[in-house]
Amino acid sequence: MPRSSAVVSSPSRAGLACAALAALASGVIACGGAAPAARSVADRAADSAPAVAALTASRFDDAVAAAGQALARDPANARAAAVRAIASYVLAGHALIHQLGDIIEKAERVEFLDHQGGRAAWQGFLTQLEAIDRDLAVAAADRGFSLELCLACWERDWNHSGAIDHRDRQLFEIELDGKGGVLPDGDPRRRPTFRFDTGDAEWARAMIAFQRAAGELVLAYKWSDLDKLLTAKGPPSLVIRLTDRPRVIRARELVLAGLDAADRCRAAYLAETDDDREWVPSPRQRSHPMPLSADAAVYRTWEGVTGDLRRMLRSEEAISLRELAKVADDDLGSRVPDGFLDLGRMLAEPADIALDFSELMQRQDAQVFEKILRGVLGRGYQTAMKPTPLVGRLRQMKGELERGEDTFERKLRYLLWLN
Repeated sequence: MPRSSAVVSSPSRAGLACAALAALASGVIACGGAAPAARSVADRAADSAPAVAALTASRFDDAVAAAGQALARDPANARAAAVRAIASYVLAGHALIHQLGDIIEKAERVEFLDHQGGRAAWQGFLTQLEAIDRDLAVAAADRGFSLELCLACWERDWNHSGAIDHRDRQLFEIELDGKGGVLPDGDPRRRPTFRFDTGDAEWARAMIAFQRAAGELVLAYKWSDLDKLLTAKGPPSLVIRLTDRPRVIRARELVLAGLDAADRCRAAYLAETDDDREWVPSPRQRSHPMPLSADAAVYRTWEGVTGDLRRMLRSEEAISLRELAKVADDDLGSRVPDGFLDLGRMLAEPADIALDFSELMQRQDAQVFEKILRGVLGRGYQTAMKPTPLVGRLRQMKGELERGEDTFERKLRYLLWLN
C-alpha cells in the first residue's frame, strides 16, 4: 500500500498528528478549526490596564494576579508580562530578605545558621527569577513595548522595619540634580515617571541573569563551616565544600546569557529614535530623570567591558591580581603576588574554597597573600596569563578622576548600572 494511503487510512496517526499540531500551537490552533484573531494594540492595553493600575498603587500581589489574567487571554501581551515580572521581582526579593534576616537573627541567639532554611530561601528566589526572565523575554520581543511607572511613588516597607517610614519613601527618590546640587525634599523631580521600553526589558534580563548566576553559586557550596564565625575566638580556618558542580557550570552559562542581554540592551538603546523619560539614555537622548548622562565614550567602555568578560570566561584573558590591587592602593599592590584570576577555569573546574587568615594576622606579604588566593580561587589562580584590558580601563578612569576630570565616579557608576 502506498505511504500516502496508509497515512490517510489510519485514524490513530491522523489524530496524533492533529494533537501534535495543537500542542505546538499552545492551544491557539485546533484541528479542524481556525486560530483566534490576535489581540489588537488597544485590546492589549485594555487587558493590561488593571495590572498596571495595581502595580502603580503598590498592590504587587494584585498586579501579579491581574497580569496573569491578561496573559491567559494573550501570552504575547508585553505590558502585562512586564508588570508581572516587576511585581514578582519585588515580592520575591522582599521574601528572600525577610527569610534570610530571620535566619541571621536566630543565629545570633543559637550560635549556628539555619543552612537548610537558607538554601530553601535561595532556591525559591531562583525559581521566581527564572519565571521573571520568561516574562521579560515577552516584553523584550515586542518592539512597541512601553510602560510608564514611578518607582519612587511605591509605598512599601522596604527596610523591613514593620512600618512604612521616610527611609522607605526616599529609597527610590532621585536626590541629585545632575549639576552638583541636591534636590530639595518634596521636589517633584525626586519622583519621576520613567517610560520603560524594549531596551529596558533587556537591561532587566541582564540583571536577572547575573543574579541567577550568583544564586547558583551560593547553592553550589555547603556553607556550614561559617558557623565557626559565631563561636571562634580568633580567625578560624574555614572550608566551604563544593557539593553541586553543575550549578557552577550553570552560573557560567547565566553570566554569558546576561552579557548577551547587555549587548542587545546596548544595541536597542543606540537604535532608539525617541527621547522620552529614559531609564538609560543613549548619547543622543537628553530626557532622562536619572542624573547620569551617557556619552559615546561610556557606550564604548560598556561594549569593551562585555567583551573583556567574554574573553575571561573563555580563559583567553585573566585579571592581574597585582594590577587590580594597585588600582585600589599602590602599597597593597606591592604586596600582592604577581598572579592572575582565571575566571573561566575557576568556573569550569570549581573546587572547595579554603579560607585561612591566621597567617595574615601575623604578616602581610606576597607569600601569605598567594596562599590565601590559592585557597579561595582554587584552579582559578594562575601564575602566568594574558592580562585583560578590564583593569586598565579602571586605572584609566581613576587617573581621570585624579586629574580633576571628574569622570571616574560617573563612569564607574554607569558600569555597575549597565553591567
